[in-house]
Amino acid sequence: MKVTVPKWVLASIVASLSLAVTLPASGSTATVNRIIQTQVQAEKSAQGTQRQIDNLDDETQSIVADYRATLIEIDSLKSYIAQLERQVAAQQEEIVSIEEQIEQIESTNRGVLPLMEDMVSALGQFVELDVPFLPAERTSRVAELEALMARADISTAEKYRRILEAYQIEMEFGRNIEAYQGELGNTGREVDFLRIGRLALMYSTPNGEEFGYWDNESGQWVTDSDLEDFVTDGLRIARKQSPPNLMLMPIQAPQEAE
Repeated sequence: MKVTVPKWVLASIVASLSLAVTLPASGSTATVNRIIQTQVQAEKSAQGTQRQIDNLDDETQSIVADYRATLIEIDSLKSYIAQLERQVAAQQEEIVSIEEQIEQIESTNRGVLPLMEDMVSALGQFVELDVPFLPAERTSRVAELEALMARADISTAEKYRRILEAYQIEMEFGRNIEAYQGELGNTGREVDFLRIGRLALMYSTPNGEEFGYWDNESGQWVTDSDLEDFVTDGLRIARKQSPPNLMLMPIQAPQEAE
């Protein structure tokens, strides 16, 4: 850094040197010493003044650097605040959208809940009027749906999903054949049932001595020994003990339920 000595300091030094030169040779040594001492003090004072100037210059540079850093930080904060404002605006829009969706959901619930209750009721009536296969399982499923509809901790979407699942299960019953064991009506007897979709429900006793079917028209079980071959072959195919094959079975025409 370039050091600048004030003009008054240079003038003092020149004056002192001139005085020292013009003094007579016979001048007092004490006077010369005072002049030298004065000059030394003046130089020290000038050095101190220069150090102060240098210190002030360093402080000025430091203040300028701090000021520039502060300006940079202010610009960064402005950008951050602007970003936060955009986020807050977006969140406010999202809140408005959610509130509107909640209102729509409440309105939808008012229309959907009665519809779902009607669906459960209709399913229960269907199971009651249908061919009586797997009665305990199917009636239990309907009862679970009825209990589910009364629960406030289950969402409407979950209730609707469970109802559709129950309908899907009932639809599948009409597309496949099945062999299972169960009680024949309220007789207390265990038999092997053969269900062919919803077209026919037949049975065979475990010892193979009795065969029969469900009569939709009369709503009763009817014994029919002529079904032995049909039921025996059908049970084997349903249990995958025999390969799928064309089965010729006596099937009642479907009746319209009232």
